[in-house]
Parts: sequence; C-alpha cells; structure tokens
Amino acid sequence: MTKTAKRVRSVLCTLVSFIMSLLIAGMVLCATFYGTALRADFAVRVTAHSQYAQQLTAQLKEEFVSYGNACNIDAEFFDTVFEKALTTQRIGADTELMLRDFYAGNVRDSIPTDDLEAALLEELKGYATQKNFSLDDEMLKNLQVIASELCEIYNAYISVFSLSYFKTASRVLAEYRPYALYAAGICAVGFVLSAVILRLFYRKRKNYLRYFIYAFSGATLMLLIAPLAALLAGLGSKISIVSAALYTLASAMINSILAAMAVSAVVPALCTVLLIVLYNRARRKNV
Repeated sequence: MTKTAKRVRSVLCTLVSFIMSLLIAGMVLCATFYGTALRADFAVRVTAHSQYAQQLTAQLKEEFVSYGNACNIDAEFFDTVFEKALTTQRIGADTELMLRDFYAGNVRDSIPTDDLEAALLEELKGYATQKNFSLDDEMLKNLQVIASELCEIYNAYISVFSLSYFKTASRVLAEYRPYALYAAGICAVGFVLSAVILRLFYRKRKNYLRYFIYAFSGATLMLLIAPLAALLAGLGSKISIVSAALYTLASAMINSILAAMAVSAVVPALCTVLLIVLYNRARRKNV
C-alpha cells in the first residue's frame, strides 16, 4: 500500500472513530436520560431528597394561617393541624401520587381529600369548643365550609401538576418516552457498523484497536465535560420559578440529571481502560 493510500486510510479511520465516539456518547446519554428524567421512580427519589415536601408544608402553612386570620382563627391552631392532620409525610405521599400520574400521562385535577376534610373538621370542632363557641347547626355548617375551603387550598398546591402546560408535558412524555430507547438502539447499530468498518480497514488487532480507544476516550470526555461544566456553573440554581417548593424540586432535578450524565461517563471510561490493555497486549504479540 502506498503512503498516500495509508494516509487516506488513516484519515478515514479517524473520521469513523470520531463518528463512533458520537454514537457511543449518544447511546449512553439516551440510556441515562431514559433511566433518570423519563422515569417516575427517579423523580420520586429526587423529590424526597430535595426537601420538596418540607418546602411545600411551609408554603401551605402560610396560606392556611392567612386564611385563618380572615376567619378569626389563631395561627397557633394550625400548628396542631400540621402536626396531626396534614403532616409532611402525607404531603410527600400525595406528591408522589401526583408525580406517578404525571409520568403515566394521566394527570388528575385533584386528589381525594375526604379524610383530610373530616380530620380538619374535628380539629375545628375542638378549637371552637376550646374558644367556648356553641356547636349548633349554624356553627357546624360554618366549620364544614372552612374545612372544605382549606382542602381546596391544599389541592391547589398539591395538584400543581394538573395545570394545563403540565398536562401537555405529561402526554408528550408518556407518548415519546420509548423513543429514547429507540434512539439508543439506533446509536448502537451505528456503533456496530462503525466497528465493522474499522475492522475491515486493518488486519492486525493493534491497528484497529487504537481507533476504538480514540472513540471511547472521546465519548468519555464528551459525557464528562459538559455536565461537570454545567454543575460547576450552578445551572440548576439559575432557573426562575416563583414557588419556592417548585424551585427546589426543579433545581434538584436538573442537578441530579447532570450528575447522572457525568457518572455515565464511567461506562466508556472503563471500556477505554480495557481496550488499552488489549491494545498493549496486541502490540507485544504484534497481532
């Protein structure tokens, strides 16, 4: 083979290895994205670790106290409400229910609050008795209205994913989630074809293995640099959301996904190490 032919072959193999690195990075990214941002279990775990329920509890308590002031109910009354009837654990469980519906593409407008309404009514009855009010029919009716309206406030906060744009996102997510796996499969097929092309260009293992090393090391850098740069730049904290609870959740989701993408670089990195070992062995044996 002439020097010109060898040079052309080297250029072509370099180009193929670059394309292969893109395919590897795309395959790993699609698989990672499918296992994180597109999965309800991942979102539930992030929600639990992000203190979303605690933030939402604080916001709800402020709303309840504000509503109570208009009804001449002392703020201290709601301390008991949030210790007994409306705990952070309940808020977390209801949030998980809404999230799972969101990922299933079936967002509900509200959640059942009959038990909460009954518990709030009992607390209100106890408060009225403590304040020496007579629990006549008129008073019971008023207390029932208060309990019902407090549940409406609760549903307005807990059912935030029922807003129109969330519903649209939910349907799109449920419909197109499998395409992440399809894209990963396409990248995998492209990788195999690229590997076959590189193999056909060379007989000796040591010659084509170095291009595999270029491809996997390049994919490692692609997967590692961008997410780490975004994390170091604090991308997750730069979003603008009015609700403190939603801000906490969205920021935690972004940072968790970026971290997962950075960790996914371990897969091509390990493959690179293995290929280097095989390449050195092939060089020693000249095969």
